[in-house]
Amino acid sequence: MRVTLAICCYNAEETIERTLASARQLDWDDLEILVCDDASTDRSADVVRSIIQQDSRVRLVVHSANKGNAGARNTLAREATGEILAFLDSDDENAPGRLKVQVEKLLAAEERHSAPVSVYCTRRVISGGKTTSLSAMGTLHPVGGNAVALHLLCNDPIPGGGRVGTCTMLTRVSTLRKFTFDEDFRRAVDREWAIRFALGGGLIAGCEESLVTQHLSLTDGKRARQNDARRQVVQKFRSYLLERRSYLYALTIHRPGRMYTKGHRLLFAPVTAVLSCFRKRG
Repeated sequence: MRVTLAICCYNAEETIERTLASARQLDWDDLEILVCDDASTDRSADVVRSIIQQDSRVRLVVHSANKGNAGARNTLAREATGEILAFLDSDDENAPGRLKVQVEKLLAAEERHSAPVSVYCTRRVISGGKTTSLSAMGTLHPVGGNAVALHLLCNDPIPGGGRVGTCTMLTRVSTLRKFTFDEDFRRAVDREWAIRFALGGGLIAGCEESLVTQHLSLTDGKRARQNDARRQVVQKFRSYLLERRSYLYALTIHRPGRMYTKGHRLLFAPVTAVLSCFRKRG
């Protein structure tokens, strides 16, 4: 079974070689390593081309104009020659055994369920000199539907908790071609996709093993923009949330970025408490 390891790349000349080194060490016989350069303005594409000379498994697709993460991921899904695709960001690394663990998880879930399945893994996050571990959603058992949507939109509890992050995702190429990424989003792409996938009948499964190392740089500005993007996701699913009397609640908990950076979180506690009383969670 062929697997495509798909890497989105934009201005990553300082890290893409390290990422490709981890991809080339993956313990999988029939492997394609596919890189989409999203119109980088640095030497990223040249670095990839030099590695192609050393390893025929590596292939490069170049965008003539920047399309963002969603557009690059859609290109990778269209161009992939594998039956299964795993994503990796251009500054991250994966463990050599990543594909074996996640493919086994995918096949086991498919044996028990007729729904499409997307598998995430726990990741080690290095940021600001500190290392933390973020568990994957669905590690206890596959989850989907309202449980996933209301967890991501309203922070409702979900069995086992956990995160979704496309840098740790593995799923079938046919699933990605059916559930494409929304190119109107530049941030919160992972969150929007997972909600739509779950509401569309898909299941999310998780691996307890830490199989990806994510190198993350977060400033207050980035955090603010992420929070603004989460409100954009809430607005996309406005009709769904209105049916559950949860739209205002979701907007409130995902505060505007300027409020987030000014530290006005306590102002929202009484508001969210009142709005929560009127919610319909089912």
